[in-house]
Amino acid sequence: MGKFKTGCLGFVGIIVVLGLVGSCMGGGSNDQIKSSSSSSTQTTTQEKAKEKVYANANIDVLISEAKENAAAANKNYKDKDIIIEDAIVDNIESNADYVSLRGSEKLTILHVQAFADKKDQTIKDKILSLKKGQKVKVYGHVKEVGEALGYRVSIDKIE
Repeated sequence: MGKFKTGCLGFVGIIVVLGLVGSCMGGGSNDQIKSSSSSSTQTTTQEKAKEKVYANANIDVLISEAKENAAAANKNYKDKDIIIEDAIVDNIESNADYVSLRGSEKLTILHVQAFADKKDQTIKDKILSLKKGQKVKVYGHVKEVGEALGYRVSIDKIE
């Protein structure tokens, strides 16, 4: 074989090897990546709420546990999905971004701040329909527990 044919064959071989290595290391078109991520984001918050398994949690117990030992309450509830039962609407933020919930004790610093996903208009509409003093049941995910303000929860559903 001539030097030219051998050189061309070697060059083509290198290109093929580089292409294989690139595809094995996660190479792919942006269209493939976009289509897989867009299909996964199409699930609504309500559907996510149905898929989750929630633990029942009475709001008076939540607040009591945070008062007694915020570190233990944080360990028990942080990153957990819970249903907050017997909650009373204490404050509704003016942009409907969150609602503060309290238990049966009227004068307390500790609350549950339940935040709406800014993109979920269903939750925002539900917050707009609430009244101060109304009893609600909130399905959500505990983001954090603190000794000063209480619980921070992202809302999946309000009843």
